[in-house]
Amino acid sequence: MEKISCLSAGRRTPADLLVTMFRDPLLKNKLCLVDSDTCRAFTYSQMEDETALAAGLLKSFYVEPGDTVSLLLENGLHFFMPWIGAMRIGAKVHPVNCLYTSEQVLYALELCETKLLVTQERYVWDKINNKPSLLLELLLKQFPGLRIVVMHDAERFESHKQRIGQGYPGTYTWNILKQFIRPYYRLVHRTLDDPFQLICTSGTTGKPKAVVQHCGMFEPNVRDIIKTYRLTENDRSLLINKLFHVNAQVTNVFAMTLLGGTTVLASPNPKTFLKTLGDWNITYSSVIPPFLKYVLAHRIPPAEHRKDMRFLIVGADILSPELHKRFMSFTGIQVRPGYGLTETLCWCTGTDIDDPIYWGSIGTALSHDNIKIVDPENNWEEIKGGKWGRLIVSGDNVFREYFKNPEATRKAFAPSERWGGKWFDTGDTCRKPFETKNVFYFGWRASADAWKVRGEFVQGPAIDECAKTHESVDDAMAVPVNMDGETETAVCVVLKTSPGKDFEEGEAKTDLLNFFEAGRKNEKLEKHIKIKEIIFIEKIELGDTGKKSRKKMAEIAQKIIDKKMPVP
Repeated sequence: MEKISCLSAGRRTPADLLVTMFRDPLLKNKLCLVDSDTCRAFTYSQMEDETALAAGLLKSFYVEPGDTVSLLLENGLHFFMPWIGAMRIGAKVHPVNCLYTSEQVLYALELCETKLLVTQERYVWDKINNKPSLLLELLLKQFPGLRIVVMHDAERFESHKQRIGQGYPGTYTWNILKQFIRPYYRLVHRTLDDPFQLICTSGTTGKPKAVVQHCGMFEPNVRDIIKTYRLTENDRSLLINKLFHVNAQVTNVFAMTLLGGTTVLASPNPKTFLKTLGDWNITYSSVIPPFLKYVLAHRIPPAEHRKDMRFLIVGADILSPELHKRFMSFTGIQVRPGYGLTETLCWCTGTDIDDPIYWGSIGTALSHDNIKIVDPENNWEEIKGGKWGRLIVSGDNVFREYFKNPEATRKAFAPSERWGGKWFDTGDTCRKPFETKNVFYFGWRASADAWKVRGEFVQGPAIDECAKTHESVDDAMAVPVNMDGETETAVCVVLKTSPGKDFEEGEAKTDLLNFFEAGRKNEKLEKHIKIKEIIFIEKIELGDTGKKSRKKMAEIAQKIIDKKMPVP
């Protein structure tokens, strides 16, 4: 007989905590989720009914506790039903990055051992050619036994809209199935050690690793965010980040739901962002640093139009002191930075609402975290004097393993041998000056093969290989560079023939930039990758080990760019 969870005192699982709030009689008619684009909303009691119905639908496919349910879904109210429904029945939820290429989607589904995929019509149907999409054909070929449930009308997912064209072989329709399903209002028992979510992160290897987020990580991290930023049931959060990232999940949805507050979904439009804050009485939001710059490029409404706004939480990329100051000066909105990773569920540092703001800082360690700045080349010894070093973190909200990848797990916890316990190597360079308890973040690692641009990982080796398929390219190396205060991607190119007198550098650059843009469209490159500069060189420099050095090439590229675009 199936065990049913009891809502006991002490730390509890995500499903326990969320469903407890859905069932709270005092919140019955309060708005839990609002979609500002469609003006549709769900109250807390409606969330209980809709997620129970989703749980029943998933159980009808014999999804068992511990099975993986993958979600290839964009932001919208439709995302929440299978997401929380899967948690209710004890399944592992795997939100798939919608920016992945078809090849990466297939890899992630195989890696996470997906039993059921829930997706949207746009991913399985080619409307232009009126036939099943290439992704669906690949899915059916690689996973002939995989059950695929399609939400044909994501904005109004409860409608009875029929499928288009001749049908989708091997798929089922969410809207039709739910008419015949009984809601599953119970909760399948899970322990704090059990996983509730798998999040694939690119890391620095080029292939996704799946972070196992266990139930015990949930409450410490969410409670820390609530405590640090003094959030209450009277807050109203604006969610514009992608729900397949933990930032949007933890900072917006989980924090507000555990308090009985309201989360408002909106499109990430910098032109209308400040107006949306006022129109929906938003009190806080979470954005990535480049978004602040884009907002400042548009007209700034008077401050009284956003009188309820308390602050922005900013993370996932470098926030320069200059941009930090400028945004606060022009908008009057406090920007309180933090830092974290998928491996820490979300955050491990933040800027307490009562603490002063230090320009360029990522705040201080949250209450459930311990952090150290160490030297990985010197047996992980702690670095003194406020010098730059590797950030390592330990705490209740730190993950324990990558899914079925013991070698990556062992490497990630390499500092543990020196310090005892479980210390996770973030791989990021930080420092902590003597005069403050705040931590400062250096940003991308020039020696690594991956870096972040606008909050998304960019894989250097994938761009290198794509570049070398161009008929004129002999060798190439993509590198991170700083352009106009932001991390961007440049490609250092060695041509097959030495440029002659008639060589037109501008034409050659345009040709290569168009080539990379076409690569994004035909999925040779990830959708979010944007090459900003082409740099022609004679050779790719080697490092001390005799291998090609991305670090040296990044330094060379930056010098060339700085000469062409001098900093004012």
